[in-house]
Amino acid sequence: MKIAVVGATGRTGRLVVDLALAAGHTVTAVARDPAKVPAFTHGTPLTARADVGRPGSLHEALAGQDAVVAALGTAGRGATTVFSDGARELTAACASGGARHLVAMSSAGLDTSRLPFAQRLVTTLVVDRLYREIHHDLARMEALLAKSDTPWTVVRVPMLKDGPASARPQVAYDRPLPRAGTAARATVAAWILGHLGDEETFGRLVHLSDG
Repeated sequence: MKIAVVGATGRTGRLVVDLALAAGHTVTAVARDPAKVPAFTHGTPLTARADVGRPGSLHEALAGQDAVVAALGTAGRGATTVFSDGARELTAACASGGARHLVAMSSAGLDTSRLPFAQRLVTTLVVDRLYREIHHDLARMEALLAKSDTPWTVVRVPMLKDGPASARPQVAYDRPLPRAGTAARATVAAWILGHLGDEETFGRLVHLSDG
């Protein structure tokens, strides 16, 4: 499979690239500065320069890809459009380049309705205030993806951490998990790679955390 990873220099994006290389896929690491793409344990990816904030810059990088993984991030907690800009550019590039699946990372904080009361209260009073602007843009991203003709999957994750992948991750489709918990970046990367092209995930909000 030909896989492009947008945001390949981020901590989760790097893991997706390395796991995809280990599985024998042809991987393109897409970054604003390809010189910052690190060395990988399981091979060397192709690289492409693109910036989701620059209209049209993803078209060449995503042309001919079978699947695209968006592991976008932003520095700081202020107002941002990186996720919604990314969705706009990603969906346009996937449509023109023929990608059959687009997977984008989002936040479990967008829906806390099933959390226990005390945890929901803390989330509302603390977490949502800290990440409100990021959550607003992630919501805009999800709305843009929902209108796309390219099959998409949104993976909503809780607080991310380093460490090994969970052997039994918790997964829920189109509904939040009953506990916020945490997720290792390796768990998220492994789940995404294992479900590229999985039609069961198309058009779904997938909530994922460590078991």
